[in-house]
This record gives sequence, structure tokens and C-alpha cells, in this order.
Amino acid sequence: MLDEIKKLTKHTSIYSLGNILSKAVGFFLIPFYTHYLTPADYGTLELLDLSTALVGLLLNMWMNASVVRYYYEYDDEKNRNEVVSTALISTASVAALVSACGMIWARGFSQLILKTPNYYQFIWLISATLFFTCLNSVAWSYLRARQRSTLLVVLQSISLVISLTLNIYFIAVLKTGLVGILYSGLISTGLVTIGMTVMTVREVHWGFDRQKLVALVRFGSPLIFTSASAFVLNFADRFFLQRYTNISTVGIYALGYKFGFMLSFLIIQPFIMIWGARMYQIAKQENSGETFSRLFAYFLLVLTAAALALSLVIRNVIAIIAPPQYFDAYRIVPVVALAYVFYGIAYYFQTGIYISKKTIYLGVLGTASAAVNIGLDFLLIPRYAALGAAWATVLSFIFMAILGYVFSQTVYPIPYKINKIAIAVASAVAVYYVSTLVHTDWAIVTAILKLSLVLVFTAAIFLLGFFDRRELTKLREVWDGARGRYKMSMASGAAK
Repeated sequence: MLDEIKKLTKHTSIYSLGNILSKAVGFFLIPFYTHYLTPADYGTLELLDLSTALVGLLLNMWMNASVVRYYYEYDDEKNRNEVVSTALISTASVAALVSACGMIWARGFSQLILKTPNYYQFIWLISATLFFTCLNSVAWSYLRARQRSTLLVVLQSISLVISLTLNIYFIAVLKTGLVGILYSGLISTGLVTIGMTVMTVREVHWGFDRQKLVALVRFGSPLIFTSASAFVLNFADRFFLQRYTNISTVGIYALGYKFGFMLSFLIIQPFIMIWGARMYQIAKQENSGETFSRLFAYFLLVLTAAALALSLVIRNVIAIIAPPQYFDAYRIVPVVALAYVFYGIAYYFQTGIYISKKTIYLGVLGTASAAVNIGLDFLLIPRYAALGAAWATVLSFIFMAILGYVFSQTVYPIPYKINKIAIAVASAVAVYYVSTLVHTDWAIVTAILKLSLVLVFTAAIFLLGFFDRRELTKLREVWDGARGRYKMSMASGAAK
């Protein structure tokens, strides 16, 4: 058990480091973007990015999950390499066709997304970027399957450096505005993708197996609905906001959502990247059910504590890094952070579905959750605007978690301790409410006082029984061991 925690922590930390670098660049660019772009420009960029993300999800997500799953279906390198190569060839063919369609009908897509055909050049650029993104995703899945987290993060960092440099050059030096960001994305994605694709082909070689393609499609095709549903759950509210409010509201909401989405970038996605490989190996071990249950509790605790810490300081952070016209973005961050706590729970509950290969349940789960989200968007956004969109996301992810638990327990029962969800979430919400009563005339002092409330959260979960007796005993052993090593280190240093 401890060995599994160490492995998961190691790879999750490495992936998280990559995402931290990515988010650090993103947050470095927030003052930059908000200085050179109006909220309307920021909203336009958000809609373009989301449109590309939707198509990318439909093309990539199902194949990526299939590559990782069927890579571990075989024990020999030849068959494993054929899985990757088959996926690469298939993805490249489909992506080339879709990108060509985007360029041919660019004016129509511009009208559909941005309500004007005049931005057709933007569609050209994001269509070309989409092709490289699809190829890149297969290469990244291959590295994930090999659990080569360090190499993946290094390549991600190179891409970030290129993107950051080009963004500054195009926007600040050439004064190209929004189109400069799109050129930057195309160039940086293209260069890194070419390098990763060449590396992947050199290792797996060219090969195509029709039976393996059929297996990949059979496993992954239900995930097309899951991918589309994931997009609806995470991002469709921007299009509703555009319809019921205005593009500036979309820009302000997008900024706030970016902070709330940190929970996904820094914890959930890094965890998913290693969990997608590790869960199949854990399932082969004795007492796998207990291992899954305990790992869930620790994952939940980290997720909830991070959401609370973010929510405690976000008002001060946005006041510092963004102009006044973006300040209202802070209001939605705690709500979005809560939503992603339940998203993390919902994803973990799908473990049994993946292990049992019953991916049809994921299609049903995603479609039902997306339908609930659309209904809530229609109900809440016209009345409550951005806050309505955020709460629609919370309620949708709660529904997704409940339904995912029911489906997963049907095909692969795991003895989860459901009461721990109530303890962690209720404690975090109560502490956050107390933090709203804390205020001083000094922003830094206020932020420090609020962050100190994380200690209150820690005390609450201990007192309310989040950890059972066995876990408390283990924690004491770990603490005593750490103290012992520290004392030995100090004594050794004093002797020298």
C-alpha cells in the first residue's frame, strides 16, 4: 500500500510540476493579456480555444484512453508498438481530413462561433493547430503508457518556453493582438509535435494492425460521447453566457474559471495521467479493493484542501494581477473549485468501469451528465449570469459522481467510505464561510490570516473521524520516524 502511494505521488508530482509550469506561464500572461486585450478580446480567444478543444476531444480522447489500455493488454514490445503505431496512423488520417474541412469552410465556422464571417483567418490558424495537436496527443499517450513522466514534462516545458517567447514577440513587439496568440500556438505546437512524432516513430516503427484498430475503436468509441459530454460540462456555459449576456461577461467568467480550473490542472489531470496506467496494475494485486478505497480517501483530502486554500486567497490575488474591469472574476472561483472537487470524485469513481472494460457506461454517464448541465445552464444563467453558470457546473458534477458510483459498483465493487466525502467537503465549506468574515486593511495580512484557516480544516477532519484508527496509527509511525531521522541528522551535524 505504501509502495503504491509512493509511486503515485512520484509520478503525480512530476506531472503536476509540468502543469505548474504551464499554469505559471498562463498566470504570467494574465497581466500581459489583460493589458493588451479587452474583456471582449479575451472572450473571443476563449471561444476559439474552446471550439478547438471540442473538436480535439472528439478526435483524441477516445484514442488516447484506448492506447494506454491496450498497451497493457500485451506483454511483448512488438504488439505494444503496433498498438501505438496503429493509433498514430489512424489519428493522423482523420485529423488531416477534419483540419482541411475547417480551412475550406472557415467563413461558416467563423459565423457559427463568433457571429461574424470576418474572422475566417482565425479559423484557418486553429484548424492547422488542431492537426498538430492530434498527432501530439498520441505521442503523449505513448509516454504515459511507458510511465516516462520526466521526459513528458521536459518536452512540455520546451513547448511552453517557445509559446511564451512567441506570445511576447507577436503581441508586445509586433502589436498583432489576438491573431498573434493564434500564430504563437500554431508554431509552438507544430515544432514540438514534429519532434515528438519523430521520436515515437523511431521507437515503435511503422506498423498497422487492423484487428488492433478494431479493438481500439471498440474500447474507445463510447468515450466519444464521454469527451463531448466533458466539454459540455466544463465549457459549454461560455456559449450560453455569450447568448444571454455579452462577450465581456464571457471574458471575465473565463478569467475566474481559469483560477478554479487550477484544481484540475495541478491535481486531477496529473493524477489521471499516472492513474490511467497504475489502476490496471493495482487491480491485479491482492486486496485491490481496499487499496482503491484508501487511495480515494487520500486523493479526496488533497483535492479538498487545495480547493479551500485557493478559495481563501483568490480575491486578493485577482486584485493584484488583473485590472479593475476583471475584478468580479473572483466571485466564481470558490464555486468552480467546489465543482472540481466533485469532478475529481466522479473521475475516481469510474475506476471500476475502466478496469471491467464496460466503457459503454461512460458514454451513458457522460451523456446524462451533459444533459443535466445544459438544462441547468438554461435555468440558471439567464437569472444569475456567471454565478449561475458556476453553480450549474457544481450540480452537474455532483450528479456525475453519484451516477458514476452506481455504475461502477455494479460492474466492479469497491468498498469506498462515502462518509469521508461529507466530512471533507462540509469542513472545507464551513471554514471558507468563516474566512469571509476575516478582513483587515492590509491585503497581505488578510491573505495570511485566511490561509491559516487551513489548520482549522485539518483539525476538523481529524476530530470528525476522517482517518480511522489504523490510519492514525500509521500516521503516528510516519511522524515518529521523521522525528527520529531529524534528531539523528541534527546529532550527526553537531558531532561534525
